[in-house]
Amino acid sequence: MVSHPDWFSLDTGETMVRQGAPRVRRVLPAVVAATLWLGLLAVGAVVAVRTLVVSTPVAVGAAVLLALPAVAGTAWRYLRTVNVEYVLTDRNCYRKRGVLSTSVTRVGLGDVERTALHKNVWGSIFDYGTVSISTAGTDGVDLRLTDLDGPEAFRDELQQRAGHETGDGSTGGSIPDSAGLDAATAETLLTEFTALHAAADRLDREVSDG
Repeated sequence: MVSHPDWFSLDTGETMVRQGAPRVRRVLPAVVAATLWLGLLAVGAVVAVRTLVVSTPVAVGAAVLLALPAVAGTAWRYLRTVNVEYVLTDRNCYRKRGVLSTSVTRVGLGDVERTALHKNVWGSIFDYGTVSISTAGTDGVDLRLTDLDGPEAFRDELQQRAGHETGDGSTGGSIPDSAGLDAATAETLLTEFTALHAAADRLDREVSDG
């Protein structure tokens, strides 16, 4: 059974089916950069003291002041990462985020029109990626689930629950993809078929009137 988070309440009859979160290792580049910066500051302070450019208290104080932004930035990025959660139910997809305050975004599965999965090089190697969700009537992305571990499973479950899975890894409510066509090709074919059907109707009326 999937455990119930304490930051949202299920509607009557709603069932929680999957949870996710950004992988904490996404902050690793910031940790590495901050560590290198601290090392450079330490070396600089030692050199400054040994060459008698400044006194030890001054060198240490300057190093600490210069180190604070890097340490604070890395800590803030870590807190922002661990305070993000994703929840999928049989009716909705939720994203919770926020350090000092909590913000919850919800997208109803019945409104989902498209989904997209993006992986960079490292995501392909270590199996993490970002799932983007767009709803009907919008041109952009309504909800982005960033740096999920095993994103395909989450995306596939979402598509299944939304009820209109397509063959290209996206969802679309009005254009079937049973022939393995992508959404753009199917849309073009549908437009051309509609135009041909209208032309045939006009020709039939002209023949009948003649």
